[in-house]
Order: sequence, then structure tokens, then C-alpha cells
Amino acid sequence: MAHPRVEELKASFKEKTPKQMRTIRNNLNNRIRSFEDEMKFGKTLPKVSASHMFYELELKDLKEVLEFAMKKIRSDEKSGN
Repeated sequence: MAHPRVEELKASFKEKTPKQMRTIRNNLNNRIRSFEDEMKFGKTLPKVSASHMFYELELKDLKEVLEFAMKKIRSDEKSGN
């Protein structure tokens, strides 16, 4: 089951501009890469503060949010936003 914050994040994306969505996409990709590096190379995953957008989200949650963000970005591009 997904973290409750996942649905909150998805809902908040409706108010984001295309530029903000691209920034979120990049941040998600970076966070996912950190998780993968931790698993592959034993690097310590950087901690995020409680106020951070991705606080307490696991890898599967981040991937779900990234997929949703990518759909929104593609949708915005098609509609000309």
C-alpha cells in the first residue's frame, strides 16, 4: 500500500506550473538514484527533513509519484501549457 503522502503529492501537482513539474521530476529522479546507489554501492541515503516533499517516502512510492508527474508533464505539453 502506498504511503498516504503519495495521494497528497499527486493532488498538489494540479496547481503546479510546467516548470515546477519539471523541477519535481528532476528531484524525484535524484532521490530515486540515491535509493538505488544505496542498494548497489552501500552509500548512505541522504536524510530529508520532515518538511521535505519526499519525507518518509520509500522507493516504490517515489516511482509512483514520478510516473504520475511524467503523465502530468506530457499532458501539459500536449495542451500547450
